[in-house]
Amino acid sequence: MYLLLDIGNTREKAALVKNGKVTPLPQLAPENLAKLPIKAVYFASVTSQEKLLTLKQTLGLAHLPWRQVYSDAYAYGVRNVYQQPQTLGVDRWLGMLGGQSLFPGQSILIVDAGTAVTLDWLDANAQHSGGWILPGLKMQQQAVVSNTAKVFNSETFNGRLEAGVDTVTCLQNGCLAAVLGAIRLAWQEAPCSKLLLTGGDSKFIKPYLAEYPVSVEPLLIFHGLARYIDM
Repeated sequence: MYLLLDIGNTREKAALVKNGKVTPLPQLAPENLAKLPIKAVYFASVTSQEKLLTLKQTLGLAHLPWRQVYSDAYAYGVRNVYQQPQTLGVDRWLGMLGGQSLFPGQSILIVDAGTAVTLDWLDANAQHSGGWILPGLKMQQQAVVSNTAKVFNSETFNGRLEAGVDTVTCLQNGCLAAVLGAIRLAWQEAPCSKLLLTGGDSKFIKPYLAEYPVSVEPLLIFHGLARYIDM
């Protein structure tokens, strides 16, 4: 059994791999991990070495091998289009590796809807042809509210693809429309065999993409990370 970690600046997401099967680990608690026969930890990280060391100690796993994964020019049949491949966000890289492992031989538009929304095209030969980055739903709303005097928002997101009738719905609906518009324009630019969604805001986006061959994979990054086990 292996522990997979996606380590951000504010939180960590985790999954387990056993016999090739990836399963989520909702609670990353030392008392839970101590009961598991974990052989090694594979992780992607954007945090500092100091925080990483603290995390190892906190989880009680400092005695295990920790293997960090970085974006690369080529791995497992997937080719990165970036001239400086290490500058591609590792979450995007792992998303492509995960997408290719789940849908081999298919062209894929991968959309990760989180703090930022990223879109990446992967052709049927697993060649990355580039992508887009835009603010996510929450980031868009925060940008408008913080830079205008009379626009306000609510804590709950109820965006719909329709005209708003008050300030909150105008803001939320507009932000949702911007993300959906980018996805639809991306598909128009280069249609694919599969539209693959991941990220926390996928639940808001998927209902408006019924006309596309959509799949949602919450563990996409971990499927990519799992490919590095036993290199």
